[in-house]
Amino acid sequence: MSFDGPFLEAAAAIGRRIVTDAIWHDGRCSWVGAAATSPGSAGVEYQALGPDLYGGTAGIGLFLAHMATATGDGSFRHTAVGALRHSTTRARQLAVSRQDGLHAGSVGVAWAAANAARLLDEEELRSTAHVLAAEGPSPDGDRCPDVATGMAGCILGLLSLAGDLDDPRLAARARATGDAIVRRATVSSHGWSWAIPGRRYRHHLCGAAHGAGGIGWALLELFAATGEQRFRDGVTGAFAYERSWLDPGSGRWPDLRVGGQRRGVGQAIDSGMTGTWCYGEAGIALTRLRAIAALGEGPHCNDADAALETTRTHLADALPYAIDDLSLCHGASGAADVLVSAAALSDRWRAGGEVATELGHVALERRGKAAEAWPRGVADATPGLFRGLSGIGWLFLRLHDPGIPSPLSLTTSLTPVSGGLSVPSIGVQFR
Repeated sequence: MSFDGPFLEAAAAIGRRIVTDAIWHDGRCSWVGAAATSPGSAGVEYQALGPDLYGGTAGIGLFLAHMATATGDGSFRHTAVGALRHSTTRARQLAVSRQDGLHAGSVGVAWAAANAARLLDEEELRSTAHVLAAEGPSPDGDRCPDVATGMAGCILGLLSLAGDLDDPRLAARARATGDAIVRRATVSSHGWSWAIPGRRYRHHLCGAAHGAGGIGWALLELFAATGEQRFRDGVTGAFAYERSWLDPGSGRWPDLRVGGQRRGVGQAIDSGMTGTWCYGEAGIALTRLRAIAALGEGPHCNDADAALETTRTHLADALPYAIDDLSLCHGASGAADVLVSAAALSDRWRAGGEVATELGHVALERRGKAAEAWPRGVADATPGLFRGLSGIGWLFLRLHDPGIPSPLSLTTSLTPVSGGLSVPSIGVQFR
């Protein structure tokens, strides 16, 4: 089978490698991949993948579903369904303490299954997604507030699923979860921020995955769906908190997990997260792009300009050197994916899209087309979405066709506008 263009060919090579490595049992499939032995550890161990969106079979299955749609290859479709059967079955067996968040929890698995069901016209996946979404965590308890592992991620997933599955009960749960987040905010002269249970950082975090930016994004979607002012207040407060940490001289936000960071003292202390999705400017830019689409003009426009320019510059400066990590989470693919989204939204950010395309060409030139050659996040050996091969393949798929949805922004619609900044684009409504 031939593919139209080098980027689609690279994505297909990655997809074929993943299909070949799948381990099957009883109509379901999974993979073995490398995982860190403990958070922040350099050591790895090889283990069967879990069901989650971040590094498990849900994310891999959704990537393969997009590959099936883009190429018509039946092996991608077959393996996507097998992977999502595994993820939906295993997610229902997770302990309650491990069900939370979009990227780590059961709502993210349901979201992946529902999206794959739409792409593949698979009613089985749609039905299992509905069952799984209905069983997700309640708004109560001492839950993490963030996107990746907590309540904000559940809000994003539930609102998307409420529309996909035509179930207003899911939207009502998202609203109740938003109220819990609002109650738990720390409100200061700098804005709204949130503590992460079990983590004793001196300052509350910034960023999309675990910080105020991602939580603000979830509250933004609730405001877009409900029009209720308390959620807009949360958006304004969350973004103001992050803005208070912006170093206008460098256009950077600090990684507040690193000690010694202070406001207004110039260059942030480096942690290696500049321009990344998880803790850096790429993720912050993504939240502000959504704010521009939903709210129009405001201070978030300047945030977006600063975050996108830092992401673009950081990626461009890195291109002449060895690329050690192409992963979505904290590698070059996450930065490039956000730049692709911004370039599709407005000509204002076209230069970033050009840098993302250049990254794709550089990666092809240096690494060839062998799937095992791509550098990724954990010991260079996992097929998972956010730290492995699936995410790299998805970037190549988007470089081939920017109209394919981003794995970083769910199904949120960012409406293109020629030369301008904003038009309303609210995809999820309470029924």
